[in-house]
Amino acid sequence: MKFRGRMIEQLSIKKFYSVLGTMAKIAKNCVMRLTADKVYFILTDQNASGGPAVWCEMEQESYFNEYNIEGVSQEQNEIFLEFVPDKLAKTLTVLKSGQTKSLKMKLTKKNNVPCLTFEVESPSLSSSRFCVHDVPVSVLPRKVWGEYKEPPMPPFDVSICLPELRKLRHLMERFKTLGQAVTITASKQGKLSLKVESDEGVFSTHYPDLRVPVYRDDTLPWRRPDSQAVTDPEFSASVRVDLKRLNLFLAGEQLQPKRAIANIVERDVLHMFFVHEDLLVQYFLPATSKM
Repeated sequence: MKFRGRMIEQLSIKKFYSVLGTMAKIAKNCVMRLTADKVYFILTDQNASGGPAVWCEMEQESYFNEYNIEGVSQEQNEIFLEFVPDKLAKTLTVLKSGQTKSLKMKLTKKNNVPCLTFEVESPSLSSSRFCVHDVPVSVLPRKVWGEYKEPPMPPFDVSICLPELRKLRHLMERFKTLGQAVTITASKQGKLSLKVESDEGVFSTHYPDLRVPVYRDDTLPWRRPDSQAVTDPEFSASVRVDLKRLNLFLAGEQLQPKRAIANIVERDVLHMFFVHEDLLVQYFLPATSKM
């Protein structure tokens, strides 16, 4: 197996680091799936932190100026690597500045340990300065690849565009002081309410006029599931989710998505889509019994 990639666009390098930083905030372990066309970051419920499931996919040609991969075989031209995102994000903090001239990534072996080796080229007064970082990774065998397939689209009851994520995250931070869970209710007419119940009382915030996604809109990465039979325009769906986990999801607002959409399966799951031009992030948050 071989992998080598290189980025020279400062904006692409900074966005790549933002993805790493977002993954680091959500879970202790992350799987990077490398294919010929895309780079995936996958977080599952099996990780040590008990964090929520996340599926992030990046179009490699939008980020890499050079990209070469030789997977396990011609038929399965893929590589799965597991690593600690927090350690990687801290190692590559210099990428946050947006002043990096280039970033090279390569799958290597150091002292018989597989590593992702990063070569960071930074500008200096006289000439370029190079820093090399070897980050240990685990190469996952094919027998476990099936555990990291894209999660199926849940047969959601209501879909709604979320309000500004920065303000929504600030609201959830305040709600965390009042309770452990928030009940999210959305209607087909674009109404959204967020409610926290505690011994001190019931606290809620309402958004009366949000956009509702058009299911046949070609800009959306999905189609309405056939199993959704509810046609009543007054219909609404609710789900109670863990506030701490929801806040971890909303850390993705630093990626500045073009659209943020929430799909609700009644009393079962909150599925959020952050849509970018060259990046797609899905979050799956199951219902909780917490109050």
